[in-house]
Amino acid sequence: MPLYSYKGYDAATGSSRKGKIDAESERAARQMIKQREKVIVAEIKEESAGAVVASKSSSSPLFARKVSLGELSIMVRQFATLQGAHVPLDESLKALVSQIDNDTLRRTLSAVKDSVSEGKSLADASAQYPQVFNKLYVNMVRAGESSGTLSTILDRLSDFMEYQLNIRSKIVQAMVYPSIMIVASLGIVAFLLIFIVPKLAKVFTNMKVEIPWYTQALMDFSSFMQNYYYMFPVLGLGLFIGFRTWIGSEKGRAQWDQIFIKLPLIGTVALMIAVSRFTKTLSTMLSSGVPIINALDITKNVVNNSVLSKVIDEAKVEVQEGNSLASCINRSGVFPGLVSHMIATGEKTGELEQMLSHVSKAYDTEVEGKIAKMISFIEPIMMLFLLVIAVVVIGAMVLPMMDVMKQVR
Repeated sequence: MPLYSYKGYDAATGSSRKGKIDAESERAARQMIKQREKVIVAEIKEESAGAVVASKSSSSPLFARKVSLGELSIMVRQFATLQGAHVPLDESLKALVSQIDNDTLRRTLSAVKDSVSEGKSLADASAQYPQVFNKLYVNMVRAGESSGTLSTILDRLSDFMEYQLNIRSKIVQAMVYPSIMIVASLGIVAFLLIFIVPKLAKVFTNMKVEIPWYTQALMDFSSFMQNYYYMFPVLGLGLFIGFRTWIGSEKGRAQWDQIFIKLPLIGTVALMIAVSRFTKTLSTMLSSGVPIINALDITKNVVNNSVLSKVIDEAKVEVQEGNSLASCINRSGVFPGLVSHMIATGEKTGELEQMLSHVSKAYDTEVEGKIAKMISFIEPIMMLFLLVIAVVVIGAMVLPMMDVMKQVR
């Protein structure tokens, strides 16, 4: 079915309106816009040809526009609202297609709508597009369809996506300030070594001042930076590629994740965030009716840490064999004791979802405090670092200058 984009004016208020709509023909599109959208059409054009070109382009990862978590979250929230208002599924999907700006998501939803119209379930239709709809989305939608609570499940899914965005925002906020301070520090050091030290070195050379070993070392390093400055970005790029290659391998990733969660302060925060993701995801899926085996299989990919993923994978096998989830989590020694204790309590009382939700909220609160504490530590540490650099550079250059002053006298 062709897709038409239109511009016009609201029949009631006279304000400008624009959007997109599926229709059999331009005439049908005009009628639908007038009757359903209450818009007086000023301009309308078919986008089917452009969509085909875009579809071909998007088949290549180089040209495809990715669907962000934020865009998907908004779509799911709108979807939940439409389903909560008892709008038929195909009409809900049609309404979503007309409101979405992201070309990839709009085309994907349009294809899902066509599959649903042909008789497929929403979950099966969505599963055909894993680059947009992950296993978490598909399994929760399937649970919602089978239980007749799709609007409730979509609401929970949107809440979970917003939670993920919130966690991501906290991580970015925690990294921005240290990154700026590190770049500023390196910039100041580079400025001193490239522009200030060479000028003072010329003075010492011309006046034939006896230079201490530490001043000579500083001058040699400054000379090296001037002559071989291009080596630093090359070396940095080489280290970055080497690091990415190392953590790209299964063994390297496991080693890095093991090291990372043991780092002071930052490792603790990373572990808390991973635990919070685990408990929140598992709680959301279980409360939505997803079987625990499927939920654990999906959750292991959400924690973003291979060490924890391995433990969750082992726990899935044990649960399949009839063992307790809490016992495997506790035996691993990776998860904090509170997690295994709350899971054990939930398994005994039959309130596992609620216990997991409580753990997630507790760790979210603690993560906020840890991040604030980490940021408060970073500022004095970076200031101390700058002070040490300044003292070393200035001291190494001032002492010979004092000898020059004595010679002048």
